[in-house]
Amino acid sequence: MHSIYISQSFNPYFNLAFEEYLVGRRRPHEQILYLWQNQNTVVIGRNQNPWKECNLEELNRLGGQLVRRLSGGGAVYHDLGNLNFTFISPDGVDQIHRNMEVILQALSLNGISADFSGKNDILAEGFKISGNAYFLEEDTLCHHGTLLLDVDFEKLSRVLTVSPKKLQSKGIDSVKSRVKNLKEFNNKISLDSLQQDLIQTFTSKAEVWQINQISEEEIQADLPEILELKNRYESWGWSYGSSPEFNVELSEHFPWGEVTLYLTILDGIIEKVTVATDSLNLEVPTLICQQVLHRRFNQESLWNQLGSLFK
Repeated sequence: MHSIYISQSFNPYFNLAFEEYLVGRRRPHEQILYLWQNQNTVVIGRNQNPWKECNLEELNRLGGQLVRRLSGGGAVYHDLGNLNFTFISPDGVDQIHRNMEVILQALSLNGISADFSGKNDILAEGFKISGNAYFLEEDTLCHHGTLLLDVDFEKLSRVLTVSPKKLQSKGIDSVKSRVKNLKEFNNKISLDSLQQDLIQTFTSKAEVWQINQISEEEIQADLPEILELKNRYESWGWSYGSSPEFNVELSEHFPWGEVTLYLTILDGIIEKVTVATDSLNLEVPTLICQQVLHRRFNQESLWNQLGSLFK
């Protein structure tokens, strides 16, 4: 018996929490298709550094959200022009390729000829239209990906392009690929039609027990463990504090002088700081170290702290 779930929520923390819940509770031999969307969200891979992958200041200015997923791979931008899919199934040698066939056939129904490229991408005419990532939980494979239907690429480029900060990291970089929207290949394609075509191709390969429309409020009321998972995804410790160690050099001008900070960040916390400054106050380096060491790294609040330190 197999299942389809369609999330009615655009909350990335809930959607990833529900995905993890499904992975942990898959019945033997069950295949699951889960369709979902996030609004104005950057999703980073399990081992990535959000400060390197995302322009956090711009994302915050746009009212966006950042979340870390369980799978590896690169950072992606989600808006309501993007459809996310998740296949949850028993692990098998050809399972990923079988999942890909569902996607390729659904695209074919819309007159779009596409191919699976390498481990992660689906291409149409050489352009990336889908990125994929995977993780295993015991004997369960979770394969999730994006379908770029009508994504705002201008906003994508703004939030996934980090300002130059001479940032060096042991994390994994996102590969900037050539991308295109499905609308550019077929301007009649819609979210509803794409969802229905995915369901059609999935159900042609498996007996479906039930199609479930998922309400965030109802699910959280019925399943408190979903709320616990959601709270973890929403936490600073998960999305920021799980970052690999990195170094960053930051400079700023204040009325009392120019300052350059050389910081080492571990688990999102400033663990080491070296200060260079032309300030006439010889106590500035010591005072800055006392102010910023062992605090969460946030560039905006960091400068606000230092700006008020010597008023």
